[in-house]
Amino acid sequence: MIGKKMIILILAGLIALASCGGPSDWKSRSIYQLLTDRFASPYGGNCGDYGNYCGGTFNATIYQLDYIKNLGFDAIWISPIVSNFGNGYHGYWAQDFYGINYHFGSAQDLKNLVAAAHSKGMYVMVDVVANHAGIPPNYDFSQVNPFNQGYHYHGCGGVCPGSCNIENWSYQEQVEVCRLAGLPDLDQSNSYVRDTLKSWIQEIVSEYQFDGVRVDTVPEVDKSFWQEFQQSAGVYAIGEVFNGDANYVAPYQGGALDSVLSYPMFFALRNVFAYRNTDMSALSNLFKQYNSVFKDPTILGTFVDNHDNARFLSLNNDYSLYKNALAYVIFARGIPILYYGSEQGYSGGNDPNCREPLWYSQYSQTSNLYEFIALAMKVRKQFQVWNSDHVEQTIQSQLYSFSRGNLFIALTNKGQGNNYQTTVYQHPFNQGTRVCSLINTNDCPTVDSNRGLVVSIQNGQPNFYAPA
Repeated sequence: MIGKKMIILILAGLIALASCGGPSDWKSRSIYQLLTDRFASPYGGNCGDYGNYCGGTFNATIYQLDYIKNLGFDAIWISPIVSNFGNGYHGYWAQDFYGINYHFGSAQDLKNLVAAAHSKGMYVMVDVVANHAGIPPNYDFSQVNPFNQGYHYHGCGGVCPGSCNIENWSYQEQVEVCRLAGLPDLDQSNSYVRDTLKSWIQEIVSEYQFDGVRVDTVPEVDKSFWQEFQQSAGVYAIGEVFNGDANYVAPYQGGALDSVLSYPMFFALRNVFAYRNTDMSALSNLFKQYNSVFKDPTILGTFVDNHDNARFLSLNNDYSLYKNALAYVIFARGIPILYYGSEQGYSGGNDPNCREPLWYSQYSQTSNLYEFIALAMKVRKQFQVWNSDHVEQTIQSQLYSFSRGNLFIALTNKGQGNNYQTTVYQHPFNQGTRVCSLINTNDCPTVDSNRGLVVSIQNGQPNFYAPA
């Protein structure tokens, strides 16, 4: 039974964020990505098998929303909500598109979560899958609702290899009609499948008042379907195009959905800061390429960690390098996305090890990375960086600097233990202006007569400057 406080909360949430959710509404947002099964549990305890359910729920998430809000984030991205086959704790193995995954809670619990987030001024983005269903026993499609007939799916002949799986990712027709790791591939050219998926996304967005959708496996479906799916959703949609080639990824923005995850930049950030196998020109070159190939780079989702890749800190445990990568995500052009656990220094390897329960951290708000991210997010909001262009400034082999309005950000990939100063002449400040670091308030240089600005790097960490 819903208590009086929860009813008030739901009404407040509905009123607070009514009619939100378009791309322009998301430009100022910052997204905290969580796996519902791993973020908050009513019981806590140890999870002995990361390949199965660990106990996270919608209701438990409600009680940790302030943890996210205090970190500085004003949107959450939650796992797919539909009923799944087997141990589909992640949500990507749909069995019943119209059922709610009971492991996470009830439909009412989900509504309560969305309302609670809205009451705190937070948007809710739901992860959705329209490319495939989960694998029913013996591929008996009668167990899938509503796509319960074999002709609702692509067959295994034609361009598909003997495995029926996608094996040649350069062969686009194979990507679109063959199976991803054995998952039954829905045939969106079938009018029933196409129309049902469109009505389904319209219904769940309306029923649960979601503000945005993250769309899984976008290249695996023809772009024309996604345009119709986007229209049916009626809210900001950001798609997964898991590819490092900006020329391949870019046409899916506008040609398919409002936006896409910035995977090319994800790979560049890891190369520059985790592997350090390239210099800062890689960021600048890609930034310039984005200008020419993407329809609107300002609404791409920028990230350095997610649930499908080994965590940054599993590749390189240098916190200073990680802070520089995170600073790029937070301040650079695009909508920042933080993967849960990053703020606690989680360092899990490949899936499922990168999907650790967050309750192990006891939701500390005093950890080194939590405090750094909270500070950076405070600065981001203070200067409303989304209202100012990302302007590249001084770029050296191990220094990348840029400005957003009168905020100047200096990043390095030298790593921990490096303390140095460098004079830069490209920055947004006038001669004679005294600026102060927002990291170290004792660091307050004045722009000299030649427009030189002394930038200080301490322990290889990023620095942010603004007029004093």
